[in-house]
Amino acid sequence: MEPLPITPMHIDVYNIEESPLHQIVKKLIYKKILDLEPYNFNYAYGSSDLAKSIYGIYTGSYDVNEKYSQHNEDKRKEIRETMTWNDPKIKILLDNITESGRQDDSEYDPNPFDGRCRRATTYIPLRSYKDKVFMEYAFFLDGLRIIPDITLRDDKGKPETVIEILYTGMPKADKLIKLIESNLNVIFIFADQAIEELSMDMTCRRDYFKFPIREAWLADTPKKEKISRAVNILLQKKLKDKEYITYKEVITNTEWDPKNKWKKNRMDIGLRIITRHPLGRELIEDKHNLSHSMIQMKETSSLIILLRYLKKYIKEEKTSA
Repeated sequence: MEPLPITPMHIDVYNIEESPLHQIVKKLIYKKILDLEPYNFNYAYGSSDLAKSIYGIYTGSYDVNEKYSQHNEDKRKEIRETMTWNDPKIKILLDNITESGRQDDSEYDPNPFDGRCRRATTYIPLRSYKDKVFMEYAFFLDGLRIIPDITLRDDKGKPETVIEILYTGMPKADKLIKLIESNLNVIFIFADQAIEELSMDMTCRRDYFKFPIREAWLADTPKKEKISRAVNILLQKKLKDKEYITYKEVITNTEWDPKNKWKKNRMDIGLRIITRHPLGRELIEDKHNLSHSMIQMKETSSLIILLRYLKKYIKEEKTSA
């Protein structure tokens, strides 16, 4: 295939709103989505039913005489490289990807550093995004004006997927709650974790579509799961490099005492989490009680607001069960 044309990138330095790293990651992902084509996701493996639907008589690496067939391989490559968005085989591919994506989301792997999880094809509906992907596109979400870093619109022109690039700051609780309650697909990316892979990935056309996603949810992901994943985002500064959360439990703060005049006005909510992080070839599991770091938090803290929101939802869920 012909290489994609070289595209210049403009970056503002001394911009108090966005660091150069934030701008670079945002623009690389924007360009990757804008250039999305069937070749980025239309690979079908082996002799599966999906491969047969896409490649027909050229499925597999052997001919009728059970001899290795370079001809078949060349034909499969030709089919993949010439496939367009209007190809009738696209629907077969998209139905398969959508089905496997929903399964991946329901079995959400807590480890965001495993390249096999957090697939972009799970959280971004696959279509041509010419005139449908925007940076800093402002719109109202249930009365709250939001400006995501990247917004993808559906065929009717309505926001469908939003991508937030995080680096120095974290999203506020009111915005997270609106996103949780919306019918949007939501993706969070940490700029410093994504830049290396993105930079290498933008050197030529690739036969895959991916970028490092830290947390994400689909529009129809269960609400409790959405809240849990949003809490993960707010806890990032408490984690070591490549440490991730495998379990969390909202508890009564173990350092709060309603009978003690010095402690009764402190934060009464706490959190227990279990995390894992790599050490050599092993994964080390740690248990943390975050009560001490939370005891002096205010009710206006985004983490506290979100945890109370989670508690309220769990209570309502139990009442209605």
